[in-house]
Amino acid sequence: MILAQQLVQETIRTRTATLCAADETGLVVSISGTGIQPLLTTVERAHGTMRRELEWGDWMVGKAAALLLLLMHPRAVFGAFMSVDAQAVLDRARIPYTCDHTIPSVLNRKGTGPCPMEVAVHRVEDPSAALEALKQVLGHMQSSTA
Repeated sequence: MILAQQLVQETIRTRTATLCAADETGLVVSISGTGIQPLLTTVERAHGTMRRELEWGDWMVGKAAALLLLLMHPRAVFGAFMSVDAQAVLDRARIPYTCDHTIPSVLNRKGTGPCPMEVAVHRVEDPSAALEALKQVLGHMQSSTA
């Protein structure tokens, strides 16, 4: 377990990946991308099939990411940056977590306001409902930029 935690932390801190998961045998998931898309894609592909508990890490863990990670049944979560709302989600689920920096909230990419993914799950507590809300918001954002 310690080896998996260290591997996840090193992978995220060095930006080798922006999302990863590991067990004692090594990295099981290692993806780079922007925003919540890598995590959302991973959850959609693996939801319901991920049977073993893994150590998960993500560069930025806000409430939206924390809710999605609950669908993966994590053993523990690491974030380079983690919001207080994400910590509350993980606390309620009794999932251990560590982070390098606790932040009050996740901002949009321009830094001018809240992240739209965080807004989408502001009043959501159920991980499955969060998944659906986030897919809708991302779909709307992608169709409006096409």
